[in-house]
Amino acid sequence: MFPHVHPRSQNLTLNYSESSEDTFGHCGNLVEGIIVWASLSALFSLIGCPACGAVIWEIWKKHRTGTSLTPNNVFMLNLTIMDLVFLFFVPFGLCNFLLWHIMSVQMLSNFLYALNLAGRPLLTACICLDCYVAVVHPITYSKKKSLTPRVLMVAAVWTITAAQGFTSTVVDELNHSAWAMFVYVIALPVIVISDVSILWTLKKSHRAGKALHQKKKKAFQIITNSMVMTIVSYVPPVLVYILGDLILSDEKEYDCLLAIPILVTPTAGSAIMPLLYLGNLGTLKNPCCSL
Repeated sequence: MFPHVHPRSQNLTLNYSESSEDTFGHCGNLVEGIIVWASLSALFSLIGCPACGAVIWEIWKKHRTGTSLTPNNVFMLNLTIMDLVFLFFVPFGLCNFLLWHIMSVQMLSNFLYALNLAGRPLLTACICLDCYVAVVHPITYSKKKSLTPRVLMVAAVWTITAAQGFTSTVVDELNHSAWAMFVYVIALPVIVISDVSILWTLKKSHRAGKALHQKKKKAFQIITNSMVMTIVSYVPPVLVYILGDLILSDEKEYDCLLAIPILVTPTAGSAIMPLLYLGNLGTLKNPCCSL
């Protein structure tokens, strides 16, 4: 289940011909990073799966009562489905890495990791861009509320995600190249610029003595969630990619003590985002999340 973000991690997968005592692959006695990665990944899977299920249920309840899907619902629904599929498979990937050592399961794990490392930041960028147009250019947004372009954007994200997962599984060299950072180069500038522009616009509205419209309050919540996700999930892997040589110069120490543990941060995003969404809805006050 070792992924594609860290180009220097060329030996992360297990050597299946080695004896079972080398459970942790080439890390040998440097197992602390793997223990952190495995333990927290399992914890986030345990927390995130029911949270994702609750988000899907809340969106379905709105639709069932006759409320039409909003652009944000379309993006959020697809983001939650990606998170749920990924988090559901995390325990199987961990068991395979630590116990089973089945190559086909390893390849499937690497493919599904694209949902977390490629699809998630791209859909977050779509959400931020949609909010940007709604807040900064409200007249234009009100004239173009059709879901068709949003559905096309979602389809494009799924296509890019599947392509990255497939190519990274088939062509292993791509996992250790700049290709792994391609999605972040696209998504992070869109997220950051959109967030800053929205916050600036909302700040100007407040200065003018105007109370924030309900839709703008919702946009503020969405952008706040996006900023949390950016700081927690997306920035750490990028910093490790850029500054890894300065932190740990030894290849083995980098892989085992830095590259592997940092994979917890994107996984954390898949669990935290649905909790933030449910918190905004107020459903976390009910332990059962209305289920």
